[in-house]
Amino acid sequence: MSRLKSIEVVAPDGLTGDDIAAWESFTARRPDMIGPYFDVRYVMDIGQSVPDAYVARLRDETGEVAGFLPYQMRGRTLQPLGAPLTDYHGIIGEAGLEVDYSLLLKTLKADRLEFQGWVGGMAPRARTLSVVSQIADLSEGYDAYFARQKALHHKFYKNLGRCGRNAERDFGGFQFSFERVTPDLLQWVIDQKREQYARSGMHDVFGCGWTLKLLSQLAHRQDEGFGLRVGVLREGNHLVAAEICLMRGDYIHFWFPAYAEAYHRYSPGIILALKIMEHGAAMGVTRVDFGAGGESYKHTMTSPAQTCLEGVVTARPHILSAVGDMMENLSPRLKGLRLSLRRRLRVIRACETCPKGRRHAFQALMRRGFDRLRQSPVNRAVTAAAANDAADL
Repeated sequence: MSRLKSIEVVAPDGLTGDDIAAWESFTARRPDMIGPYFDVRYVMDIGQSVPDAYVARLRDETGEVAGFLPYQMRGRTLQPLGAPLTDYHGIIGEAGLEVDYSLLLKTLKADRLEFQGWVGGMAPRARTLSVVSQIADLSEGYDAYFARQKALHHKFYKNLGRCGRNAERDFGGFQFSFERVTPDLLQWVIDQKREQYARSGMHDVFGCGWTLKLLSQLAHRQDEGFGLRVGVLREGNHLVAAEICLMRGDYIHFWFPAYAEAYHRYSPGIILALKIMEHGAAMGVTRVDFGAGGESYKHTMTSPAQTCLEGVVTARPHILSAVGDMMENLSPRLKGLRLSLRRRLRVIRACETCPKGRRHAFQALMRRGFDRLRQSPVNRAVTAAAANDAADL
C-alpha cells in the first residue's frame, strides 16, 4: 500500500503524456472507475469550461505518481471538477492509496472537501452517507434484460405498454433516433430543463453560463465510443423527448432527460430510455447507468450496483463531529429537510462563481424556505445548520 507524500497542482490541459498514460493505467485496474466521468478525456475537455479548474497530481513516498484528483475551487471549498453536473468522482489511483486528507486540504489551501458520488475510500473521520448507483445490466442482451425487469415489475410495464399503444392510436407512435448532440438539440434539452427548474423551485444550474459551455465543449469531441450522444423521440417534425447520454465504450450514463409536457400522459421519458437501451445493446453496450438515488421509476428499470459516498471532510474534524452529534437528535423528517437544504446550497456554491450570483440564488432559496416554514414548523437546529452552510457561499 502506497502513501500520499506530496502534491502538485496543474491545469487540466497541463496534464503531460506521462500523466495521461498513468491515469489510463490506474482506471484500467479499477473496475469501479470504468465509467466516462473517470476518463481523462472528460476531465481535459470540461476543464476548458469550468471556472477555477485544477488537477492535483499525487505522489507517494518514492516520488512516483500515485494518483490524481480533479477538482474545482469555490472559495476555500474543494468540489468535484464539473460539479454539480459531474455525477461520479474520486481519486484516480490505486485502490490501496492511503490519502492524508489533512495534507491534501492544507496543500490545496482549502478548509473542506465536499463530495457526492464519491467512488473509493474516504477519510475515516469524514461525515458521509451512502448512496447506491442504479444500473441496467444489458450483458445478456436487451430481450433478456426486458424480460427480467418485466417479471419483477409486471404492473409498471403493463401500464407502459398501454402508454405506447395510446401513442400509436393517437398519432401513429414515436420515431426514435440515437444521434450526436447538435447545438439545436442541446438547446432544446436545456430549455426544457430550465422550465423544469422554474416549476420545481430548484436552482437553475444553466443560468450561470459555464455549465452550458461545458456540455457544448463535450459535444465537440467526435471520438468513436466516447462523448455525448442523445436519444430522441419525435412525432413528425416535433421533438417530444431527448436524453443526453455520456458514453465510454460499452457503458452509457443517462445524464439529462427532458420531454415536452404536452406528451406527459404517454410516458415519453421512460419509453425513450428503453429505446436507447435496446439500440445500445445492439451496438454492444452492456451497462446503462441511471445515476445514484433519485426518482422511484429507476428502481423498476435497474438493479442496485456499487455504493458511493456523499458528504464532507474538513480540516477541523472536531467541529464536523460536533455538528453531526447534534444532527443525530433530529427526527428523520428534519434530517431529510436538512440534507435537502445542504444539497441545494452545494449546487449554488458550485454553479455561482461570483458574489452577485450567489447572493441572488441564496435569496431565492431563502424565500422558498420561508414559504415552507409558514406551512409547517421546523426545528431550530435545521435553520442554524442551514445558516452555517450558507456562510460558506
